[in-house]
Amino acid sequence: MKKLLFIILFYSTFIFSQVEYKYDSTSNNLPYWVQEMYSSQPDPGKIELLYSDYYKTNKFIKNKHTQFYKRWKRSLSIEIIKKKNQQDNLLVSGQELSQWQCIGPFDFDRNAASTSYAAGAAHLYTIEQSISNTNTLYAGGATCGLWKSVNKGFNWIPLFDTQLMINEVYSLEIDYLNADIVYFSSGSYLYRTIDGGSSFELLYELSFIKDIIMNPENNDIIYICSEDGLYQLNINNNQLITLVDGDVLELEFHPTQVNIIYIVRRSNNKTEFLKSINSGESFNVFDNGWPNPASGDEQRRTEIAVSIDNPDRVVALATGTANGGSGLYGLYVSDNEGESWEFRCCGSQPGGIPSEDNQNLMGWSHEGLDDGGQYYYDLALAINPNDANNIHVGGVNHWVSYDGGYNFICPSKWSWAADSENTKYVHADLHYIKYYNNDLWIACDGGIFYSDNQGDTIHQRMFGIAGTDFWGFGSGFSDGNVMIGGTYHNATLLKDNNTYIQGDTLSNTGEFGGWVSICGGDNYRGFVNFGDGRKVYLDEWGSGGGYELSGDRNIPLEGFTMSVLSNASYTTGESSNLEFDPRCYNILYIGNGDILYKSFDNGYSSIPLYDFSEQVTSIEVGWDNPNIIYVATYAGYWSEKKIWRSDNGGQSFIDITPSFPGIVADNWIPFDITVSSENANHIYIARCPNSLNYNNYEGSKVYQSIDGGNTWLNITGAGLSNENITNIEYHRGSNGGIYLGTRKSVYYKNDSMTEWILYNNGLPLSTYSTQLVPYYKEAKLKNGTNRSVWEVDLYEIANPYAQIAADRLTINCINDTVQFVNHSAMTNNNATWLWDFPGGSPSSSTEENPKVFYSEEGEYDVTLSISDSYGTDSQTILSMINYTNNPLTMEGFDCNGNCQEGFVSAILIAEDSYGDGWNGNYLSIMVDSVLLTQYTLSNGYYDQYNLCIPSNGELCVEIIVEEGGWPEEVSWEINDINGNMIVNGNSPFYDELYNNCPIYGCTDIYAINFDSEANTDDGSCCFGSFYNIVMEDSYGDGWNGNILSIDNFEITLEEVSESEEIICLQSEGTCFNVSCDGGDWQYEVGWYIYNTEGDLIISGGAPYVGCFLEGCTDVSACNFNPEATYDDGSCLFDCTGIEMIDFSEKNEILYITDVIGRKINTIKPGQIYLVNTKKGETKKNISFK
Repeated sequence: MKKLLFIILFYSTFIFSQVEYKYDSTSNNLPYWVQEMYSSQPDPGKIELLYSDYYKTNKFIKNKHTQFYKRWKRSLSIEIIKKKNQQDNLLVSGQELSQWQCIGPFDFDRNAASTSYAAGAAHLYTIEQSISNTNTLYAGGATCGLWKSVNKGFNWIPLFDTQLMINEVYSLEIDYLNADIVYFSSGSYLYRTIDGGSSFELLYELSFIKDIIMNPENNDIIYICSEDGLYQLNINNNQLITLVDGDVLELEFHPTQVNIIYIVRRSNNKTEFLKSINSGESFNVFDNGWPNPASGDEQRRTEIAVSIDNPDRVVALATGTANGGSGLYGLYVSDNEGESWEFRCCGSQPGGIPSEDNQNLMGWSHEGLDDGGQYYYDLALAINPNDANNIHVGGVNHWVSYDGGYNFICPSKWSWAADSENTKYVHADLHYIKYYNNDLWIACDGGIFYSDNQGDTIHQRMFGIAGTDFWGFGSGFSDGNVMIGGTYHNATLLKDNNTYIQGDTLSNTGEFGGWVSICGGDNYRGFVNFGDGRKVYLDEWGSGGGYELSGDRNIPLEGFTMSVLSNASYTTGESSNLEFDPRCYNILYIGNGDILYKSFDNGYSSIPLYDFSEQVTSIEVGWDNPNIIYVATYAGYWSEKKIWRSDNGGQSFIDITPSFPGIVADNWIPFDITVSSENANHIYIARCPNSLNYNNYEGSKVYQSIDGGNTWLNITGAGLSNENITNIEYHRGSNGGIYLGTRKSVYYKNDSMTEWILYNNGLPLSTYSTQLVPYYKEAKLKNGTNRSVWEVDLYEIANPYAQIAADRLTINCINDTVQFVNHSAMTNNNATWLWDFPGGSPSSSTEENPKVFYSEEGEYDVTLSISDSYGTDSQTILSMINYTNNPLTMEGFDCNGNCQEGFVSAILIAEDSYGDGWNGNYLSIMVDSVLLTQYTLSNGYYDQYNLCIPSNGELCVEIIVEEGGWPEEVSWEINDINGNMIVNGNSPFYDELYNNCPIYGCTDIYAINFDSEANTDDGSCCFGSFYNIVMEDSYGDGWNGNILSIDNFEITLEEVSESEEIICLQSEGTCFNVSCDGGDWQYEVGWYIYNTEGDLIISGGAPYVGCFLEGCTDVSACNFNPEATYDDGSCLFDCTGIEMIDFSEKNEILYITDVIGRKINTIKPGQIYLVNTKKGETKKNISFK
């Protein structure tokens, strides 16, 4: 199986590497995770572990390798193996079904108050402008296919998105005589349209195509640069001939002599410049002055450009490593048609360590002072046709030279988008720059940018392109026009109704109804609070964890703090959702690391509920019974994935993972979970392959249980063939309706259907569904994808399903008012609500979201009856509201804001040395294991908070500071009201105020690990001997299903190369049985068992069957044990004066102790010891040795 998966992964990596070459891959000094990533068959599981281990001890600094890792992981997650039959299947969608519509993002609001420092909206590879009709343009995206504009980029429309299963368009060319004839490539496929995009034809399948160029004087001849060579295609006779072998990167014609053609070819670790003077019949290498890397250096990519202003000039932009530096290798210029080359920039030599005199144009710094960059990923070059000394270079930043390439400036750093006065901003990672007369076009990771004045003013020109690649997506329940999601390349995209502008804001052509790009980097997730639709959540500590929407593009978003953030990953199936209690929109369940957390205050504070020892991913809480909680876990890339259920609100969980053969065979596939709104025991799971397109799990993709996971039914059927599922969502109130998102499309099925329905009418054929979100008020289904967000009518409209919710379930005299909200699945059509609040004021309401005041302590029922055009429903929650003035629910304060009896006033002073808040560090005060209060410094250098802390010294009062980001910046102290310090510390921290907390350990005096200081038994007592088990895997990916069984213990190695575990074994005088078997790749398995003295007792591999026992192995000793396999030095030879124990009696020995009852394994000279037999006898002996 592993070999098969490697083949699939190698295919995916092969496709990815055609876009971006590996960096420094011949170096022996790279971290192990980088070496594995650049290997011929990279194992994602192994790389994940090596990457994680490396950054546990090394500070994360963004560099070319980490950026390659991010893009490589993403390429695996969205990779789709396209086959003709799959495309045909997707085309057969029921045309009578509702039509999907794209609802953006199509652009981003460049000048909004909270705009990201690196704002963008779409990832584009290339753009071309028609020569015959300059208003017509075509553009190619990384995930969104081919696009066309007929008004010079102000508006764009998609081409062939519902006809061709393509995402990436890397190169294209427009016929210079006819703007309707276009050649474009996707991977290795060469296509043509001759009618402006109404129809297409597949011309050839070659290797990966990198450039397409038309002969400037013969539009029947095109040249194709590919990984396997340079081809010439004659359109008239469909004749394709190979002109040059090898990896040809690009081609340029001499501006005035069409018979002269220049190309760049990669040859191993360097590039070559070739020229033809006979229209391509032959090519020669010209290397006089061309880059020639020394041994150990490399130069794998070069862009070339020409200008009619100086037709004999060729400029080459070379990247690689040389002289101790990486990124820009050098900018070279030839003024004699490439016959010889002059090194012009930067510094005095190729590469080198960046400095003010040796700028690196490929790095992140706008001054060129940092090393590296992404120079095999983003690289672009153009020369002004009216001024050959005006050269534009693209890397991470946009650079310009006005003196022929000797000197460069960066007009605007990639991270200056938030400066509203900046008119030269271009998003990071430029892939294409090209002049058409005075029109300058740039395609980059953030979209399309345009200038008509040599870059002095740069405009956005991407409106209409649905190319936002969402990694996560959330949409409002109460307001579906609030949407948010982390994206690949473009920070977090947010829509707040009509707050933001879309279109070219610099040209005043923008219109309201757009999206804004907020925060920074490649963010992961996005969630919206179901009861307070103005609160949104994202995976970014800069905001504290979430934002309160302002509703005004000129007013910044206000961040709020969350104590922990949900797990987030580039890998499918490895992230955790933010789950709400369906009754309360401030009660959150968060998977952070291996722990499931619960928060009662919208995430500001949180308590750990359960430690799974495996990363928490999908979380679902029962609608009709919130005590039922389902959790999926992710132990490692290739490790077994599991599903768990709790029936007591998260206090304990049981494993309910299905054991079907199809699941066991591929148990590394992650799960996504959804639960019926009608019955919390009705659960549905989808298996979502992580980071590779995997078709070997046909027939084992979706399962259903109606008894909480005790038994399972496979409901995959035949309708999901060749689909890789990404997420699953239940249609509340329906007859078991389920929506499935896949790497290509969307499906639906309910209990009355025998098979899944393809629900993709109008959806692009290759659309990766990141997250499906129903919007019941308008009966819509939203789909966050790699092509922006799409929306369609729900497949069916179900009867309304009532659900009561509120901002809090426990109130007191300080907070005595409850904000109730309608959390029902119902439409807005003729909607009505009738609430009943016995004991509250008002006692009833017909508002959708009423406020109710309570005046007395007690428990209160709530009832909601609803109706819409499709039916009625009602719900009653008994004792939903609990009014209590218990001090632990009021953080120790009384109704007047003073400390209650048994509490004293104190002040918490929180400080951060950097001034950006605590970045996820937070301080908790626990009273008898119950959270009293929790604080964090949201932002700034300093703040203080009033506290009430228990004064009763008999209570267990703990101060805990959980470590977050940059803990070294955190300091704090708690003072009494007179300013006297009670306690202070940093992060992490643990202490107790009164030394009255449980001390956990073994409290049994007969155990070998008895702890005299412990006052609370933790179940660790050992009445035998401890043994240390060392497990190894020579490949480093764990034991692949092999289990080591020792006595009653079963242990295995999960996705690492080595691990240790300590077990306690109690001897009865016979061998401990040992076996190791049950999995694959057994020759990789090794294990070693050591005693407490560090002696190796036994070792083996897999398969293995045997036993071990410590004891005396000398037959001449009076305590010889014929079953012992390892001599522990306990042999007794001087038996004078002591009673001999023969073998038959020794077999009856239960254990040997000293005179106070402590079990011993070795009898020392002169020691008195007690032999305890199974018959209940005790014999006293003494050693005279």
